Order: sequence, then C-alpha cells, then structure tokens
Amino acid sequence: MYPSDQKPQDLEEIRAARAEIMRLSPPEDSYTTLLILLVGPVAAADYLSGRQPLTRQVLLEAIDGQEGISQKHLAALLEKVQQRAQNNPQKQGILTGHQEATLARACGAYLLVPEDDLWPAALDDLGERAPYGLWVRGDSARLKDLSLVSSLALVGSRDSSPYGNSCTQQLAGQLAAQGKTIVSGGAYGIDAQAHAAALATASGPLPTLALMAGGLDRLYPRSNSGLLEAVVEQGLLASEIPLGQSPTRWRFLQRNRLIAALASATVVVEARWRSGALNTAHHALELGRRLYAVPGPITSPNSEGCHRLLKDGLARLATRPEDIQPPSSLQASHLDAQAQEDSLFAPVTDARQLAYDRLTELEQRSWDLLPLRGGISLDALAQQLGQAPRQVMLALQKLDSSGLACQFEGRWVKAPAAS
Repeated sequence: MYPSDQKPQDLEEIRAARAEIMRLSPPEDSYTTLLILLVGPVAAADYLSGRQPLTRQVLLEAIDGQEGISQKHLAALLEKVQQRAQNNPQKQGILTGHQEATLARACGAYLLVPEDDLWPAALDDLGERAPYGLWVRGDSARLKDLSLVSSLALVGSRDSSPYGNSCTQQLAGQLAAQGKTIVSGGAYGIDAQAHAAALATASGPLPTLALMAGGLDRLYPRSNSGLLEAVVEQGLLASEIPLGQSPTRWRFLQRNRLIAALASATVVVEARWRSGALNTAHHALELGRRLYAVPGPITSPNSEGCHRLLKDGLARLATRPEDIQPPSSLQASHLDAQAQEDSLFAPVTDARQLAYDRLTELEQRSWDLLPLRGGISLDALAQQLGQAPRQVMLALQKLDSSGLACQFEGRWVKAPAAS
C-alpha cells in the first residue's frame, strides 16, 4: 500500500492533509491543484486552513526553476488561498477532521490518495482537474483489480425506457461475464441497470464501480441504497466529495469526468438531446477514450442524444458487446508498417478517399500529419497544427470513428489501409 521510499506515518500525514483540502476546496480548482504541486499537500492544507500564512515570497521560492507560471497567475493564486484561509470552516458548516473520521468509521469508508500505490493512474489523465483524493467503500484489495483496459463505462438516461433497460442488461451483463469492470453513476435508470446486471453475471474480481456525487455516508438516491450496498459488498463505491455532504446538480456534472477517466471506453445507451450522459461522453472524447452509442427507435426522445453522437461521427455504433473494443486492442502490426508504406500518406482506397473527402479542414490536416509508425502525442500534434488540444482531440476522434486513425498507448497513427 505504501511506496517503498515513504514511511507509513508520512503517508498518513499526507492522507489527513488531502482530506482537509477536500473539505476546504471544491473539485477541479486549478489554484488548489497548483498549490499542491508547488508546496505539497501537507503545506497546502496549512495554507488553505490559515494555520500558516501564505506569502508571495513562499510562492516565489516554490516556483524557482519552474516554467509556465506567470506573475499574474501567481498573484491570483496568492489571493485565492488567502481568501480561503480567512473563511473559518466552522462557520460554513464544514466538518472537522475528527467528525469526518467518525463518519468514515461508521460507514466503512477510507480515503485513497494519489500517493497510494493503488491510486488509479487513469485519473492522472485529468491533469489539473484530477481529484485531490477519493473516498472509497468496499474491500480495498479490489483496488488492485481496477485497471483502465478492463473497465468500461455505461451511462444513460435516468428515465430509461424498457428498450434502454434491456440493452443495458445485455451489454453490461455480457461484458461483466467476460471479466470487465462496469463503471457508472448511482442514479435511477441506465446506471442502476448497469450495476445490477454486472453484479448478477460477473466473473471477474471487480464487477462494478459506482461513482457518487455526494458523501459516501449519504447514498443517493435513497431508493437505490440496497443496490449500492450490494455494490459495496462485491465491488467499489467512490466519491471525491467529503463525507457528510449531499449531491448537487453541479457535483453530478463534475463527477462525470471521473467516470470517463476510469474507463477505457464509454457507452451511451440512452440520452436525450440535452443529457448528463452527453456530458460524460464529451469528457471521454477530451481524454482520448473511445466513445460508443447504442441506437434507439427514431421516435424515442431518449435516443436523440445517441443519434446525435453517431450522426456527428463522435461515437462508434454499439449493438453488441463485441462492438466495444478498447484502443489497446490495436495490433502491434499496425505500428510496424512495411518500408514501402513509410510515406506521407497510407495507401488510399476508394472507401478511404470517400471518408477523407468528408472530413473538415482541421480533420484533414490532422490526418495528413499523422505518422504511419511510432505515433504522435496529442500535445505534439496540437502544437504542429497551432490548435487547442481539445479541438484536435475532437478531430482525432472523428478520424478514429471513420477508420482513418487509431490510438496505441496514448499515441496516434494513421490506421492501416484495408486489404
């Protein structure tokens, strides 16, 4: 559980500090993330709580030798931290460390932090939006079975239709029977159907993982508490929200990025035109994860979001478990093209040319710059194109769904031409 160069007591001090940071700072706060990066979690907790005053000199010494931090950003960081330190946590109803520890013992929760050996490395892909820590319920030994390549997210409408329920039961049930971990939220509808099916058919050591938008001592919705307790018994329940806090609409949206990050692919089973499931889908695209959508009846409002993803070329069609393949399924031979193929363009077939002609200018430029071997990172490609990484990622996802590009170990290459 502990890194070889770190004493257990040091790790427990870090754990207590990160628990306090989670109580004091909202998720996805770039200033808090930067402060932790500069001074470490223990000192960051001291500064955020006001136990130690943060000064400009402290920050200047902390950033010595580091690039990319402007004086303006430094001043904003100092102001934000000083504002937080002036707010007495007790006046805002925030729990003390002792109170939170009492709640944790009562509900069987424990705090997982990035310094733990079993911290899911996939969460680090979120960068400055990564969680400060995760409260978890369930046997901690199962954390070693949580891997990106074997985890798949199924998300969709809370007011799911019988059709959507049936599709979810089939997909989640068969994938769990193959040893996959099903990742989802804890809501009614598709979330609940996915967890129930996974628990019923699982053959692997970690059948399901539920990400919550509130404290793990307050299971929500209450009518799903029986199912969520079953998840605790056989799988894992996790949340970045401190104990004692209730879910809010904004916390549900923040939670969705964790679902997308912990899965190698996200499957949207049912989603309305405007849906929280589409929010999860967009997080998956931004992270470079594969996205799938299940088609539904053309008259069903619950499938409008899925059809929109398919029409825009952002998602691949999924009608059976065999359709859902993580990027790591790419064969090594794809990266070992023959010497005669080592040119600017891969061989062009009629079908490939037709797909290329349908691309936008940015998508075409992205494909033109992709190598045949070795691959290129998203950041490097974005720099060559002079575009924001998010825009380039959307272009790459379109190339992927069109069969023109593929990803292997975080690098992008031209997809091999069909023989």
